[in-house]
Amino acid sequence: MSWAPHLTALFTWIHVAGTLATVPLLIEKIEPNSTKARVYTLNATHHVALLFRNIPNLKTPNPFLIKTWSSGSVSERLPILVVAQQKRQVSAWTVPLTVEPQRTREDYSEEENNVGKTLFHNVSRIMCHDFMREIINGEFSTLPLTIAQSFVVGLSTSSPTNVSVHVELEEQTKFFLKAGKSYTLSVSPSQPKYAFYKFTDKTSDTVVVEVGSGDDICLTMSIQDAKCPVFDMYKDIKYEGIHQTMNIKGAVTIRRKDFQGSQGFFVVLVAHPDDTECGQSHSALPSPLTAREKPNADANIETKVTVLVRDGLGWKGYTKAAWGAIGVLLLLAVILLAMQMALNRYGTIAKYCFDDVIVTDHYHHMDGEQVCKLLQENRLTLSLLARQPRKIKKRSYNYLSHTLSIALFYSIPVVQLVVTYQRIVNITGNEDMCYYNFLCAHPAFGFSDFNHIFSNIGYVVFGIVFILVVMDRHRIIQFRKEKGIPVHYGLFHAMGVALIIEGLLSACYHICPSQSNYQFDTSFMYVMTVLIMVKLYQNRHPDINATAYTTFTVLGAVIFMATVGILNGSLSVWVLFVVSYSALCVAVSLKIYFLNHVLDGLKQCKGMIQKDGFSSDAFKPVRKARFCLLLTSNLANYAMLVSGLCLYSRNVTDFGTFLLGLLMANAVIQTIFYTSMKLCAGERVCPEATIYGLLGAATWVTAGFFFLDAATLWTVTPAESRQWNQPCVLLDFYDKHDVWHLLSAPALYFTFMFLMCLDDDIIDRPQCEIPVF
Repeated sequence: MSWAPHLTALFTWIHVAGTLATVPLLIEKIEPNSTKARVYTLNATHHVALLFRNIPNLKTPNPFLIKTWSSGSVSERLPILVVAQQKRQVSAWTVPLTVEPQRTREDYSEEENNVGKTLFHNVSRIMCHDFMREIINGEFSTLPLTIAQSFVVGLSTSSPTNVSVHVELEEQTKFFLKAGKSYTLSVSPSQPKYAFYKFTDKTSDTVVVEVGSGDDICLTMSIQDAKCPVFDMYKDIKYEGIHQTMNIKGAVTIRRKDFQGSQGFFVVLVAHPDDTECGQSHSALPSPLTAREKPNADANIETKVTVLVRDGLGWKGYTKAAWGAIGVLLLLAVILLAMQMALNRYGTIAKYCFDDVIVTDHYHHMDGEQVCKLLQENRLTLSLLARQPRKIKKRSYNYLSHTLSIALFYSIPVVQLVVTYQRIVNITGNEDMCYYNFLCAHPAFGFSDFNHIFSNIGYVVFGIVFILVVMDRHRIIQFRKEKGIPVHYGLFHAMGVALIIEGLLSACYHICPSQSNYQFDTSFMYVMTVLIMVKLYQNRHPDINATAYTTFTVLGAVIFMATVGILNGSLSVWVLFVVSYSALCVAVSLKIYFLNHVLDGLKQCKGMIQKDGFSSDAFKPVRKARFCLLLTSNLANYAMLVSGLCLYSRNVTDFGTFLLGLLMANAVIQTIFYTSMKLCAGERVCPEATIYGLLGAATWVTAGFFFLDAATLWTVTPAESRQWNQPCVLLDFYDKHDVWHLLSAPALYFTFMFLMCLDDDIIDRPQCEIPVF
């Protein structure tokens, strides 16, 4: 860094100071007779004091805006100082005004003078009314004289040469907001605006402040107590009240009881000098595949902002929406529970007689010859892979115990963290911490977005219903020997518990949804999809199915990888995931094809190659259908990997959502494959499974419509996410994502019931006649 310019400036200041010390200071007092714009000339020895008093225009309850501007010849180093004195407060600013955007970490490595400083030669401030307290409380007289305002505006500079400045007072006729009426304000970084809203007897328990802008300019909106002074400058607006950044759309829900002392609030708006705080460079998780945005400072930034205050939902509306949802869910739950209990007694399984039998394992370790014979078997039956019913039962309940343990130890820190987030939001007023749908966020019980928490109750209700259905079925159909598909009640109970925990964790996530806790909402979605795949495979491969220990170890690795991908979704993480996932696909495919005897199967292939050479006969699969299906499944997975990488590179998806989609797609593929192979094997789908399958498909399609039309987007900045915000669509309380919660809960229930009833048609068929696929 060169010190020559700084030394030159220092010597200049010393010379000027020495010269001015011998010159007397003249302060000219001027009493304007109107609020119209006038120009004043001043220098280091000539200051001006403007006394605005006894002017008829000042006798109004509306506050005044003091506008000051000068030509571009005024130096930043020797600006004009403006001090506005009122009866109860003093405000000060400079002309030109220097506004420096908030720096990111990378900015600190740059030259200080090149970090987006912007000069604004047009500066204005709204002066909080001298009698604002009396106006709010209605204590002032109707005589204009009692609310007359007065200002003393001091103009000074250290410039040795003459500089001129224009001063004008402008009455703010759009200062007092009325409910349901839209107001337009002009805002810039050097000309902030604020307006006042007063609660009336007709005001609801909550009000919603909606702010919109036609320009893609970064703004900060703040809701502050109606008291002076007002924090309305770019550098201090976040020090008071509730605040949030926005581009095109913003909204805040205000509870009336939070502002009882002031009987109203100020809506404060200020524009940013650039897009740093609203752009991707300010994101907690900036996209590694997108170049960092550079600030684009503009001294002519100005935008038109519309402000609308409307009544929110009162406690009667809260009660109606909450109890209405609970009533519908409980009614549906009772109907479904009664229907399934009736089907258990009068449906497909009612025609079979289920006697209790003593179940014992009759499995002996197979020698090499038996393994070779098994691997050469072209047509497998269930009796070959279901010789350990007691071990199957134990494995089944291991899934339940593992699910309960993981749910307990995973949920405790989650609850602690999100409650801490909510407390920080309540204390600091920083609404950029959480990605709410602010156009449909209803605060209650200390939570900023109660409706998105409450709408997860459906998962708990239907999880309990499914557990009750499983218990009733278990009472009717005990563990059986040598007939039908081996029952796995422990696994079904684990699915029901996972559904309940998903509701609880989703509720925790929606306490403060953000870029750092998205995995809270998806972890047990991973669990449920994996349990579905395990259940389908276990139906025909009970003895060689993965244990709960192996399954949850892999799940833990998946969740860890998802967390790493969310926090740092760089290309290296994607490469590591693709390699690991490809290796997992190969390992699972080998275990499935060789019936868990991978080494013996590979040795057999090696022997075939040594015997026949590299001929077609040596590589000809014994079980062609199984080989083709595994090959198709692997190709589909690799295609999804490539598609995910392409979508991520274009910022269309994120790592966590992609991984969840990958697992769900595999669950769907396996369900379709299992059902198709069942039909191809001459089996049928019983009426109960058909009903649940159709109900599940219809509910999933409907729920998916609401899910895809997202109202928030946590992968971008808070300001960009607000552009997706949408109004409520149900009972003025629930938005589309709430409807997704309410619909996806029964959809999961129908899916689980479909899986449980899918093989009821062969429940009494000998296992030696049930094919394996």
